[in-house]
Amino acid sequence: MTESQCIVRIQSAYPHLSEKERRIADYILNHPKETIHSSINQVSARIKVADATVFRFCRRLDFKGFQEMKIVLASDIARSQRFDEAIKNESSDEMMKLAEQVFQDNIRTLENTYQILNRTDFKQAVRILTHSNRIALFGSSGSALIAQEAHRKFVRAGVMTYAPNDGEFQMLSATQLSNLDAAVFISYSATDKHLVQVAKMVKQKKCPAIGITGFMKSALGELMDVSLHTVAVPTDFRSESYVARAAQMTLIDALFVSMMNQRKEAQLSDDTQNSILLQG
Repeated sequence: MTESQCIVRIQSAYPHLSEKERRIADYILNHPKETIHSSINQVSARIKVADATVFRFCRRLDFKGFQEMKIVLASDIARSQRFDEAIKNESSDEMMKLAEQVFQDNIRTLENTYQILNRTDFKQAVRILTHSNRIALFGSSGSALIAQEAHRKFVRAGVMTYAPNDGEFQMLSATQLSNLDAAVFISYSATDKHLVQVAKMVKQKKCPAIGITGFMKSALGELMDVSLHTVAVPTDFRSESYVARAAQMTLIDALFVSMMNQRKEAQLSDDTQNSILLQG
């Protein structure tokens, strides 16, 4: 996955890292150029950790090893230099610079999310939604608002969905699902214990589950049949989970449009078959 970014993976994973892993992350983030010109032995010696610890850190970020991480990190550095140069050439108006920065942060969030999007998993998620009788949308805290917005989008298109936001009702709704339905879990941190319990119930009902979460592995992610990830970097006045909402909503939009297109094609195929049978 060398097209995916390295720095954004580290920043996204940082809250979930161990003490030693954070030392590695801090070194790479603070010394990216030194890292790409160093061997794994040199980096581990500077941080005072074992080579194996650095290797496991790379694997946790879904790289094959230290070498692949360095290749992606080098691309990050080149991309960042081009971006910084473009910013320098823009207007000196402070207020407009701040406005531009917000737009650029959101654009980066969407680009980063698209770059780590697994095509196979995305297509599988679309297939699950396309063939489901009902779609249940589950979220907590800020992600519950995303679930509600997605619910309105699907319902307006005539798709049977519901998005319970009360904890007790979420669990009750999960008990009503079957293998003919689909469940979508939206949570950037994927650490909400109640959502994990709801997901376990969904699993028990053999209902296909799709997760839209942050990049790191989690208890919620382990229960999903398909996991799609969003990435976001916190900025001044905007938390990581808040920045991620733009990516969550865009990912849901992509699933929705793809699902509706698949259902339309299936309907056209059925209509053609019926027409042939009637003519025969």
